[in-house]
Amino acid sequence: MRWRIEHKSFTSFDGTPIAYQSAGHDAGAPLLLANGVGASIEAYRSIIDAFGDRFRFLAWDYRGLFRSGRPLGGYRALRIEDHAHDARALLAHEGIERAHAFGWSMGVQVLLEWARTEHARLRSLVLMNGVAGRPYESVLSLPLLARVAPAVMGALQHVDGAVTSIVHGAVDHASFLPVARRLGFVHRDLDGDLFVSIARGFKELDLHLYLELLKKMGEHDATDVLPTIQCPTLVLSSTHDVMTPLARAEEMTRLLPRATLEVVPHGTHYAAVEFPDLVNRVLARFWSQHAEEARAHGASA
Repeated sequence: MRWRIEHKSFTSFDGTPIAYQSAGHDAGAPLLLANGVGASIEAYRSIIDAFGDRFRFLAWDYRGLFRSGRPLGGYRALRIEDHAHDARALLAHEGIERAHAFGWSMGVQVLLEWARTEHARLRSLVLMNGVAGRPYESVLSLPLLARVAPAVMGALQHVDGAVTSIVHGAVDHASFLPVARRLGFVHRDLDGDLFVSIARGFKELDLHLYLELLKKMGEHDATDVLPTIQCPTLVLSSTHDVMTPLARAEEMTRLLPRATLEVVPHGTHYAAVEFPDLVNRVLARFWSQHAEEARAHGASA
């Protein structure tokens, strides 16, 4: 079944207007989706359609991106901590006390930061192709990148007009998807139309602000939060993810008290749109097992 996505908004903790989306069954268990940076809820389309009868999905546009307003506190209010506060404000706005959560890429960092003070509100947690913090230390297995990334992004901000033109031209070019496949950034079997649609979302972004957000992401580290998370946790990783390598997922799994690691063979950072059937089978098994455990202990799943 294809579930309709509703678009709504609320005012966050510091007055910043935040756009959010809901999809799935109104009576379903609430599940908070934390997007990858620059992605929207459409990246989760196959998951929403597969599990919309079970969950009510809630996602939001990060402050300054897509339909959400620019942070009233300026660029200093683009930290991972601020996005985690937005997650808290969204659940409060919806009147939700406890929720399942699913984070992809930067969304992993956002959910872990939210869990720093809210871990008791987690029913279950899925962390897909992300790291607990300092992501640039492992991108392309080049530790030096973490040192130069902020300077490179700062330089790009000075020519953001040219960068915007290049990005717009690239994602609209017929060779965009073939080149991405050839370079190994995505698997050849991915849903090409959906991937291109996700990529074209970058045309809606303020690239200067987006680059600032990337810098803030590189400064964040929530590794210390991992041992405090007591809910059932699924760590999903891919063998060919050059942005968040499998070794980082293995480290997180060791530090999480109730974590299971599942690996998508041949998957890249975009495994959910490359191997949706496989990913959905893994998710179904995890969520069903959690529900069974909850019933056995007399708790709500």
